[in-house]
Amino acid sequence: MTPDKITGATNELAKERNRAAAERTMTAWIQNCLTLVGFGFAIDQIFQALQQKFPHKNPSITIESAHSISLILIAIGIGLLIIAMVQHYFEVQSIKRDDYFFYPSHYLNIIVVFAIIAFGFVSLFIIFLGIN
Repeated sequence: MTPDKITGATNELAKERNRAAAERTMTAWIQNCLTLVGFGFAIDQIFQALQQKFPHKNPSITIESAHSISLILIAIGIGLLIIAMVQHYFEVQSIKRDDYFFYPSHYLNIIVVFAIIAFGFVSLFIIFLGIN
């Protein structure tokens, strides 16, 4: 151990707070991604049940459109969870280092924002144009 290295309880407590914050962030990501996947599954099941219950009704959203939106929601949920896992991994590895290395993750956040925007536009496109 080098004499100029900062050690002590204060430094270790700060690292533990950062690890706990990273775990809470990961838990929030898991919750949100699970919600997206759940909504995707629920939308598909609801529209299939409505189609079976009322087969002669002309729905404003076709079963194919609902299925497409459901698949997109599930894919985005899985994709965002993978991004969150990568971000969490790099954050924990950065905290473990003796010489703390800040890993900027703003580009991962930009990917998330663009993924959600893309989902919104694709969903609107599918619904308004009635793509089957």
